Amino acid sequence: MSTVDGKYVVNDIIIAALRKAGIVGLGQTPNGSDVLDAQNDLADMWAQWNSKTWLVWDKVMIVGPTSTGQITPYTVGPGGQYAVTPRPDRVEAAFCRILNVPNGIPVDQPLRLMPSAEDYSNIALKELVAFPKAVYYDPASPLGNLNIYPWPSAGIYSIGITIKNSFPLTLPLTTSVAGLPPVAMAASKFCLARRLRQGYGKGLRPDPELNALAKDALTTMRAAQVMVRELTMPALLQSRGRYNIYGDYSY
Repeated sequence: MSTVDGKYVVNDIIIAALRKAGIVGLGQTPNGSDVLDAQNDLADMWAQWNSKTWLVWDKVMIVGPTSTGQITPYTVGPGGQYAVTPRPDRVEAAFCRILNVPNGIPVDQPLRLMPSAEDYSNIALKELVAFPKAVYYDPASPLGNLNIYPWPSAGIYSIGITIKNSFPLTLPLTTSVAGLPPVAMAASKFCLARRLRQGYGKGLRPDPELNALAKDALTTMRAAQVMVRELTMPALLQSRGRYNIYGDYSY
């Protein structure tokens, strides 16, 4: 295998997948078109995996900049106020970090996640500035928009978000994949091999052995990496009967 500094690279996954799919044999060198197609298919497959929480091996916590007092969404993605690549498709959790505390140790307060634009649109005073209670993330492209309710006052808070880690989507052949878990390497090879068969007229002739290996590798990766949060009581069921007419929520 072709490695860089002793580490596996994208080209290793592609060559292994082409061989497992029966497109090239041992000792054969795939042509440039075969490699390019496999490269594109690998990027497409990893992009799909990035959207599946149970296939992503890690969650990343990012604390944003100190609040500016702005009443417009904070940008999330490449070059945004939350600079992360690629742009996440969702926010898994969020909290408000209180910065101006007497002992100098920041205090974090969890924030409620609004699941849809419809929920956010029900807020009457969207430009209210006060202590934050909830966030709504709009996964726009190329930059997502993090809406906060109420908007945090300037210089007092930072908003932290938790997002899924991601498989790389820019895939030069010499890109190191040493950061991927071993179970992800096996799943990538076998699942990519299964995808590649379709482009060479092999899709109508199933390979039961390859399909079983791909399924087992994917199941193993899912079992090793899935994280299930503790069950909590919905906020509405915990309500003490008070209702906020401006935010359309009980507390």
